[in-house]
Amino acid sequence: MSDTRPVAVTGLSVLTALGRGPEAQLSGEPVFSEVQRFDTSALRVRYAALAAGTASLDEELDLAIATACAQAGVDRSTTPLLLAMHAPPECDFGAARIYTSACVSGSTALADAAALISSGRAERIVVAGAYLVEPYQFALFDAGRALAYDNVIRPFSAQRRGTLLGDGVAAVVLEAGTGLAQLAGWGRAGDAHHPCQPAPDGRGLAAALQRALQRAGVSPEQVGYVNANATGTIFSDQAEAAALRTVFQTSPPVSSTKGLHGHALEASGVVEFVVTVQALLEGKLPVNAGFLEPDPHCDIDLILDAPRNVQTHVAVSVNSAFGGANTALVVTA
Repeated sequence: MSDTRPVAVTGLSVLTALGRGPEAQLSGEPVFSEVQRFDTSALRVRYAALAAGTASLDEELDLAIATACAQAGVDRSTTPLLLAMHAPPECDFGAARIYTSACVSGSTALADAAALISSGRAERIVVAGAYLVEPYQFALFDAGRALAYDNVIRPFSAQRRGTLLGDGVAAVVLEAGTGLAQLAGWGRAGDAHHPCQPAPDGRGLAAALQRALQRAGVSPEQVGYVNANATGTIFSDQAEAAALRTVFQTSPPVSSTKGLHGHALEASGVVEFVVTVQALLEGKLPVNAGFLEPDPHCDIDLILDAPRNVQTHVAVSVNSAFGGANTALVVTA
């Protein structure tokens, strides 16, 4: 079998606090509010992005997989599943692999699925990620002073104060051939700089981006949108901006949709991949919400004030995690 078979996106499903379905994710308004799901009275920060009317985590995951498979017209019982979660689900979903590699879990699963399909080792794979904000991780992030005490994520902005968590459940069906879009390239790299902080020059993310673009046969000049990892934290946003400047001589439009729907942890890579695909399909690039004023260390073309209507055929979704892990996924449509 050829190792260059095209990898198509044929089914999509997503739930965030912005709503259900890919079409709901391109709003220009953040959806953070005070947490009522559990007691936060003893905590420093009490805000997150919680979806309305959610069932249990396993029920939402089951619905996401079923919805994506129905759109793709595939039998989920005979389609391998790669799953990105903080811990295994209570129900047996029959996952071939469960990814717990922090904030690159979902994007790593997508890259692995694409590699298996491209090389002919699989015909189709479902990749799913799930996280609903719960008290343990919320308290952990709060104790670590990682949450924004002004209750807003401000990616790449001066005066950013940290991240906020958000619900995210998503599923993607990938198949050999053609479909809604193509997962055309993927790249992964580590910088081994620090247990928590990325290398200031962004070298790990830059390497992942360069490898993804090379695999896709896409030049930096062809990229019309980057869905950034930016979590609203000082060092990681600066390192990511440095990586983008290294790879792109002229910055493409950039936004981090975490500023709208929050940080879904292990599920982030799948959620943000779905948003990136939908942005290409609609020609509507989501806003970089929460911005106050420029940070001279983040000199890139940010989508501010409102979503930007742009017809482009190539986008990139990037994610980074503790330990210096970085991923990049190239989407074409």
